[in-house]
Amino acid sequence: MLTASTIDVFESLRKHVAHGAFHDSGERFDPPKCHPNTRVTIIKRIMDWTSGLNEDTRDALVTWLYGAAGAGKSSIAQTIAEILHGQHFFLASFFFSRNDPQRGVAKLLVTTLAYQLMAKLPQVFRERVALTLEQDPLIVTRSLEAQFVALVLEPLLELLRSGFSTSNHIVVIIDGFDECDDPKVQAIIIDLSFRLLHSRDLPLKILIASRPEMDISSSFSKNPFSTLARIALDDDYQSEEDIRHFIADKFNEIKTWHRLRAYIQDGWPPKDSLDTLVRKSSGQFIYASTVMKYVASPRHRPTHRLEIVLGIHPPNAGDSPFAELDALYRHILMGVEDIDLILKIIGFVVLHPLNVSHSEVTFVEAFLSLAPGDVPLLMQDLGSLISVENIPSHSGSGEVLIFAFYMHH
Repeated sequence: MLTASTIDVFESLRKHVAHGAFHDSGERFDPPKCHPNTRVTIIKRIMDWTSGLNEDTRDALVTWLYGAAGAGKSSIAQTIAEILHGQHFFLASFFFSRNDPQRGVAKLLVTTLAYQLMAKLPQVFRERVALTLEQDPLIVTRSLEAQFVALVLEPLLELLRSGFSTSNHIVVIIDGFDECDDPKVQAIIIDLSFRLLHSRDLPLKILIASRPEMDISSSFSKNPFSTLARIALDDDYQSEEDIRHFIADKFNEIKTWHRLRAYIQDGWPPKDSLDTLVRKSSGQFIYASTVMKYVASPRHRPTHRLEIVLGIHPPNAGDSPFAELDALYRHILMGVEDIDLILKIIGFVVLHPLNVSHSEVTFVEAFLSLAPGDVPLLMQDLGSLISVENIPSHSGSGEVLIFAFYMHH
C-alpha cells in the first residue's frame, strides 16, 4: 500500500532517475536480446550464479561479463534481466549508453537503482529511503559512495533487521559499463561494489557487462578474486554454432515472410554462403545481426543484397551493408593515441608471410624501429577489437605476438 510519504519519496527521486536505463524502459523499445536457443550455456552459468547453484561461482558477489565490441554482451544482459524479472527476482538495472545524456554518465546510477528497488522491495525499504531524503534532501548530489550507502545499503540493512528474507538474491545488472564516460568513475564504481558487498551481510549480487577496456580490467584485477566471477565471451561458449543457428533462422524468416519470397529460388542460400557469413562473423554477433538486417530489407531483393554482402556485386552509391559496424569501429579507433603507428603494426602482422619467428614481439618492434615493450603498450587501448596475447616462443628467444581480430574481414 502506498502511503503519502511513499508517494512523496517516489516523486522526490523521480527527477534524479534515468528511466531510459531500465531493462524494460520504453526508451529502449525492442532492445537487443538473445535469439531463441542461442547463448544457452552462458545464460545458464549466469543464472546458476544468481541462484547460488554453481559451486565455482557460489562465493562471487560480482560477476564481470566481458567480451569484444559486438560480441553480444548487451543481448545477454537484457535476456538475463527478462528471465530474472519473469521469475520475480528483486531486480534493478542500469543500461549505459554513450550517446544518451542521462545514460552516458554515472551521475544518476545510484538513484536509478534505488528507485527500482523501492518499487519492488517491501515498505520498510521505502520508508528508510523516505526518511533519508527528508533528513538530507541533497543526498542525491553527494558522491556515488555516499548515495549508495544512504539509498541502497542502509535501507537494505534496515529491511533485513525487520525480518525480511528471500530465497533469491537481489540482483543489480549494469550493462555497457565501458560507455560510462569517465574511467575514474568506472574504477570508483567497481571498487565501491566490492567494498560495500565485502561484509556479505546483504543478499545482493551485481552483474557488470563491458568490453575488456584497460582501465576496467585493471580495476577488477585489484579486487579479491574470491568474490569475483569472470566470464569471457569467447570460443568456449560456442558462439560460432549460435551464430550459424541465428543466420539460418533469419534466412528461413526471409523465405517465409519477405514480400518478394516468391522470387527466391529453392536451395537459397547455398551452404557455402552460410559458411562464409559464419566465418566472417569471427564469433561476433553484431556482424551476423547487421548483415541479416541488411539482407532482410523489405524494400530490396534479399538474393541481391546477399550477393553485395559476399562481394559478388558492388553496393549502390551511398549504400553500405556494414554502416553500423563501420561506425562502431570508427568510434573505437578514434580513441587511440597513435592510430598511424597502430595501423602499421596491424598491417605488418596481417600482410607479412606466416613465419613464427617474425611474429615475435621483439622482431615486430625491431622491424618498425620501436622501443622494447612498445607493441603491447600501443595495442592496449584496442582490447575490444583485437586480442593481443604473449606466449613463449618455440625458439626460446622471445615471446610470440598473437593477434585475434574481432572485426569483419
